[in-house]
Amino acid sequence: MTEFLWNKFTAEAATLGKCESFWEAKGISFDTRKINKGDLFIALPGKRDGHDFVKAAFDNGAAAAMVSKIPKGLNDNDKLLVVDDVMKALVRMAKSARNQSKAIFIGITGTSGKTSTKDMGGMVFNRFGKTHFSEKSYNNILGCSLTLATIPIDTEYVLVEIGTNSLGEIAELSHIVQPDHVIITDVSIGHIEGLKSLDNIVEEKASICSGQPQRGLAIIPSGIEKFSQLKAKVRDFGPNVISFGDDESSDVRISTIEVLGNAIASTVIDQKQNLWNVKLKTAGKHYMKNAAALLTLVSSLNLDLSKAILALQSWSPLAGRGQVLEVKLKASNFNEAIHLIDESYNANPSSVKSSLETLASIFTNKKGKGEYYRRIAVLGDMLELGFSEIQEHVNISKFARLDKIDKVYCVGSRMKKLFDVLPYSKRGFWTETAEEMQHVLVNKLKNGDIIMIKGSFSMGMKTIVNKLKNI
Repeated sequence: MTEFLWNKFTAEAATLGKCESFWEAKGISFDTRKINKGDLFIALPGKRDGHDFVKAAFDNGAAAAMVSKIPKGLNDNDKLLVVDDVMKALVRMAKSARNQSKAIFIGITGTSGKTSTKDMGGMVFNRFGKTHFSEKSYNNILGCSLTLATIPIDTEYVLVEIGTNSLGEIAELSHIVQPDHVIITDVSIGHIEGLKSLDNIVEEKASICSGQPQRGLAIIPSGIEKFSQLKAKVRDFGPNVISFGDDESSDVRISTIEVLGNAIASTVIDQKQNLWNVKLKTAGKHYMKNAAALLTLVSSLNLDLSKAILALQSWSPLAGRGQVLEVKLKASNFNEAIHLIDESYNANPSSVKSSLETLASIFTNKKGKGEYYRRIAVLGDMLELGFSEIQEHVNISKFARLDKIDKVYCVGSRMKKLFDVLPYSKRGFWTETAEEMQHVLVNKLKNGDIIMIKGSFSMGMKTIVNKLKNI
């Protein structure tokens, strides 16, 4: 039986809007190219005004459209929900859905690791009941509102990713989401252009607890520069605080991590000194911290840890977030291939360090005949770092694991600063754009190379990934 999330009457009540014709919608969409039949189309304003695409939405199967004005060529009979402001109306729908849901809400934030933790958590909590979470990195006011406004009525767990690039944004979203429990994955320099300082970042991340409706749990990372400050600020909001990480003082401690080819195995020790043996299908050690945070929450909720650990074994990184691919060299007459680590989705100093650690650790066995795999990092600019951007790019040269990396290729004006201070033996090549780099790189590769691609989203590093997939 088809489950309808909204209809004329429930949407009118939530949005304070008005519609002349009855309709029922199975979902919500703001993109006519990806709309599903039976969705409510929301005509968001912007450079490309959603009102210009309402007719296309109906042509593609929309059940109704939420608008602030009636588009040309349409009329009241076309199932138009007319509201004062489409974005504000969507937020009202989100608040209404949140207040009516009986699910347990889990809010996730952090400088890095939010999306991976949310995706891992989706797999884990599905083992315990119907779980709802966004399939993409929807973590701003639009994304959080869409996640909440599309909660199925019988959902038991909801995971909401909450992000920020300006002060006060997380607190605003937290009061909409009202998370029962929160996970903070990491607190380090990122979006500092908008947040101005690491102290402000700590305060911003801690404010995810400001919307907690009752005394819940806050799972926070140990081993970070401002741990004591973060813990104090989180405690001020009232939750029970549990720390996780590989630091000796962690309440839940990652005691060992072993890289096994393209996988990792770890022993995690909980607050009662119980041992959790965890395996993940990734060579990225930082993902074990995300797993430990989730297991800490699962254990604290008295859920079956064995089910959670089994679920985590089925998880693997998505494209752009640490996915490892073997790419056969088409032009070769031999069985030649490279390995590609796709970290192209985004970058900040903490995540770049983690990605370089992965590159240094993966496939450490010999290639044969006494030779080792060549390890190549292709790094694009890290953006939104404000006054510290040059120093943060130069600091990459000081990362100890760089000794295990053969060549570093750099893309962008900021990464040029890193390229200029690298030892000559480590320098691969520098280009202004990713498009230029893709043509350079394909002529430099050898059988057995391991290439890691990393950079901020707008640097377009995905174009290099796509090029390498087709060599």
